[in-house]
Amino acid sequence: MAAPNSGMNKFQLTDAACPHVVVALDLGSSSTRVVIQRTGVSAGGFISKTFASHGYPFDDHVPVYMGDNNPYNRESVSLKYAFYILANAAEKFVDEYPMIQGLLQEDSEAFRQKLRTGILELLRAVRGWVFEKPRENWAISSLPVTMPAQWGVEFEEVVRDLIREAFEWNQTVARNKVVFRKEADGLTSYLLNSPEYLDDVKVPGSNQVWLVIDFGGHNLNASFFWVMHNEQGPPQFFRLEKSFGAGGGTEHVLHGILAACAAKCLDQDAGPGHPMCPAISEQIREAFTDPRVRGDWGPAQEGETPKAFSFGVPLWEEQKFLLCTFDQDEITQTWTQAHKAAFELVDNLLKNLRRRTAETDHPSIVPEPVIFIAGGSTKNKPVKRKLMAMVQEANLPAPVFLD
Repeated sequence: MAAPNSGMNKFQLTDAACPHVVVALDLGSSSTRVVIQRTGVSAGGFISKTFASHGYPFDDHVPVYMGDNNPYNRESVSLKYAFYILANAAEKFVDEYPMIQGLLQEDSEAFRQKLRTGILELLRAVRGWVFEKPRENWAISSLPVTMPAQWGVEFEEVVRDLIREAFEWNQTVARNKVVFRKEADGLTSYLLNSPEYLDDVKVPGSNQVWLVIDFGGHNLNASFFWVMHNEQGPPQFFRLEKSFGAGGGTEHVLHGILAACAAKCLDQDAGPGHPMCPAISEQIREAFTDPRVRGDWGPAQEGETPKAFSFGVPLWEEQKFLLCTFDQDEITQTWTQAHKAAFELVDNLLKNLRRRTAETDHPSIVPEPVIFIAGGSTKNKPVKRKLMAMVQEANLPAPVFLD
């Protein structure tokens, strides 16, 4: 997850002919966020832009990356999953990320080239925006990339090489400029420099253990930090151990919905069905991205009337209308399966936090537990309720959710 928007002065970035800047890249599963920030004596302002992260590598049409366009006759996939194939890590992660299965079935040198082409088209769109007028002479001093905790060196090599090609750098320049940080670490850095969040938990002279969770649509990432608040000035901090990660989130929910709809489309009460195809899957995908659907999909609250939801899919050329209905049990099942690994990780993280902040023989150095949670999957109301309940059951302070 990239840092939330801020009201920092954006106009400071244009007051010099050739400023040196940091271009931060957050390769999200649904969108890629790019932040440009001035370095040096005039540091302070930033500008940002988001780019769609999906591509269309399953056919022979071009381009593979179409930005915000969403053609209904082409099957889409998040280009973030392409990195599992290109890093030769798909077999290792396919059980945890079933969305990779469709890419594995197509795996070939020609298909890998399509995946590379799609990512390069995305990165070249990023480069074009970074250097558009009046920024054509800007100099990039570094390009940090946020990555999931589970992505290792094999992913870094692929990402760096694609950035090198898109930005037209040689290998030495790419090695010097492209740096990597884990997603929860990047979020922690933002929090430590954001008074709106830091002031809410800061206690001068105190020690804290922060559990920072970034729960995106692709997976959940988390890091532990020891934070020491000084009487004056910024806090001191260090990461306690390596970052953690597990698959789960709203994109896993959508994968489960599409898998169930493949069978439902063939079994129609109102007449002959139709096999799953891009014209169907892309309409279901768009319907699910509606905040009212994505935000409520999941188990009903205690005392709440069970609900059902139907995806209506018109096929105009064939004069068909398909209806894929999910009752409450099916909704709960897809939601539970999609978040199983992530919630198991959260349970372990909370136990870890309890151990780290338990009272000892030296009460003067017992740190206070603090939990921050962010990410697109927390916009799902049942997910947020579940996380709050897990924290409460662990007898820990209520988490701070970021907008």
